[in-house]
Amino acid sequence: MTDPTPTEHVEIHLPAGTLTAAALQALADIAHAHGDHTLHLTEHGQLLLHGDRQRLATALADAGSTVHGPDRRRVLASPLSGRRGGLRDIRPVSAALVAALTADPAGDADTVFGIDDGTGDIAALRPDRALQALPNGDFAVVHHGRVTGVTADTATAVTTLLRTPDPTVDTGTGTGTGTGTGTGPAAPVGWLPQTDDAVTLAGGLPGGVLPARTAEFLAAVDHPIVITPWRSVLLCDLDEWTAEQAVRVLAPMGVVFDADSPLLT
Repeated sequence: MTDPTPTEHVEIHLPAGTLTAAALQALADIAHAHGDHTLHLTEHGQLLLHGDRQRLATALADAGSTVHGPDRRRVLASPLSGRRGGLRDIRPVSAALVAALTADPAGDADTVFGIDDGTGDIAALRPDRALQALPNGDFAVVHHGRVTGVTADTATAVTTLLRTPDPTVDTGTGTGTGTGTGTGPAAPVGWLPQTDDAVTLAGGLPGGVLPARTAEFLAAVDHPIVITPWRSVLLCDLDEWTAEQAVRVLAPMGVVFDADSPLLT
């Protein structure tokens, strides 16, 4: 195989950063066959593969993955929503937003959307357009880190987000209340107990680099995976024994489970 040109790459569309173990295994296979044996995490919770763009795009299409086109619309969502913290599980709203954007391929080019579960994690990243959960059950519409003064209930949240014009109200303060954007909580890293007594393992990846071989081991755990905007990967819904075994295998491979590690600064 000819060495890939370093400047060529494709960005893989991951709805709100989520993917299955089977999908990650397929991406690792493609990175070995057509790339530089590495997956690269982005600040938008997506993955890049470096190599010949046409070969990669063809292989990804054959594997059922979607490559970002010129519109490059991305959806960020609180990665632990429904499992730990937050005011509510925003995954259904996130899925509805992804579906609405898919159904309207001509809309809002090169836009970053966000769905925040009330922890302030996604709102703090200042996406172009975002929804942030409020304590009363509604969502606030936030643009570029500034609240718009517009709110919506769950049923109308996605439509309202897509139709709300530029913000006219300055940003609020504080985090975790759904009314401001602040700095947000610390990026999730480590052993994170879920509300259902399962465990999420949040592993930091220095430089956002995920070797394809390490990706294969993540996939072998065969549990839901989330790629975060902080260039880390979550293994979700684990029992404690599985989580312990995963740490023993993945830590020596360079996955960092210590939030204070200098490798993550």
